[in-house]
Amino acid sequence: MDSKGKKAYRTKLFADVYAGIIPERIPIWDCLTMEYLVQYAGKDLITTQYSYTTELFIEIYEKAMEICRGDMPAGGFANNPISLMFQQSEIMKMGKTGFLQHPEQTFMHEDEYDEFIAAPYDFIQEKLLPRMNKGYQQGEVKRALNFAKSILASYEFNLAYAAAEATIVERYGLFKRPDGSVANQIVPFDFIADYFRGFSKIPLDIRRRPEKLLAAMEALMPYAIWLGRPKVKSPLGCNMIFTHMGAFLNNKDFEKFYWPTFQKVIHIAAENGQATQIFLEGDWTRFLDYLQDLPQGTQLWAEYGDPQKFKDKLGKKMVLGGFYPMTLLGRGTKEECVDKAKELLDILAPGGNFIFILDKWALNLSDIKPENYIAVLEYLAENGKYTNAGEKVTTAKREDSIKKYSHLYPEFKSKYIVSFDEFKKEYPPVDERVEPLMRSAYEKYSSMVTRLI
Repeated sequence: MDSKGKKAYRTKLFADVYAGIIPERIPIWDCLTMEYLVQYAGKDLITTQYSYTTELFIEIYEKAMEICRGDMPAGGFANNPISLMFQQSEIMKMGKTGFLQHPEQTFMHEDEYDEFIAAPYDFIQEKLLPRMNKGYQQGEVKRALNFAKSILASYEFNLAYAAAEATIVERYGLFKRPDGSVANQIVPFDFIADYFRGFSKIPLDIRRRPEKLLAAMEALMPYAIWLGRPKVKSPLGCNMIFTHMGAFLNNKDFEKFYWPTFQKVIHIAAENGQATQIFLEGDWTRFLDYLQDLPQGTQLWAEYGDPQKFKDKLGKKMVLGGFYPMTLLGRGTKEECVDKAKELLDILAPGGNFIFILDKWALNLSDIKPENYIAVLEYLAENGKYTNAGEKVTTAKREDSIKKYSHLYPEFKSKYIVSFDEFKKEYPPVDERVEPLMRSAYEKYSSMVTRLI
């Protein structure tokens, strides 16, 4: 089969799963980060991350194809330390090993909740971004210059990465979600905890100012909904959520603080025609009854948990993945690794709604043994075939599982988000023929900067 045939075949595997149809075989993800691929290619991690070009990305990808056996390109995404350099980011810092990490910090003070609630996006722009980025603390002119440098570095980096990924996709016939069809969906509780209050302060807020925290999450909802609208709607696209705090909460706090806005953003995305892919950090087995309430076709990637319980309760409604311990690939024998894959295949594959993905992505070269990784993915490709391909997973209708919440929230607005119709009052077109061209350019470049926190 040539690359075009492979791409069509692999695209149909995912299209079938996302549509609730049993595919010819289970789709397989390569769970190797760009950091892993850089190391596998024999390159220095720190210096390489400051040197990325399209050609270098392609070289790294080509080397990776020695061990990649999945249906989507590996790498996921690549970090951009140059953009972070101009920001002088306090949110993401590179350690001496070359890995960018999110250190525990607090940027919003406990007495600032009211100001945040009144206008979250404005407060983020005016108060929090300068605290989170030292490059924005040196006056308006230097903030503007450093922001411009960061944007240009990000733009150039993204072009190089996209061109390389597209090359590999076409060259090897891989599946890729349509451009513009993926949105990063924020979860209000995680957003506040991860970026603003920190892991150590959010438990204090739960106990000392619960109503303020609840009000802040509700105030964030219009912004979360706005961010969750992709440029392109596609059944192959998704809103991506990487959960964090949910599994660390007790059941009572989860129900009161985490779940309400979490499930709303997912249902609202479904209202807008977009499925959600959720990485469930930690063990969510005790929350299975809650997860049953999410829209049909939601994609759940579980780090830990009981796969049989997930399959029994969610297998007809959700697309499941995860559970396979990445650490086993680094310390186990080839036989042990394949046996674990067989165990999960036997539990999760019957009836469809299953995509193979590890419980986490490999970061370090020592995380997995290539021979184990290859053996597992080749076993799955050979033994993950269905004899009843084309059958529906369920007769339930997806639209019947969607709860309507979007009408509860106003349209997202901020004094820093100016529509073209407002802008042209200050800067009118010189000729009506150029108005649509101006509008297109204005919306394109505004979108590049206004969706950044």
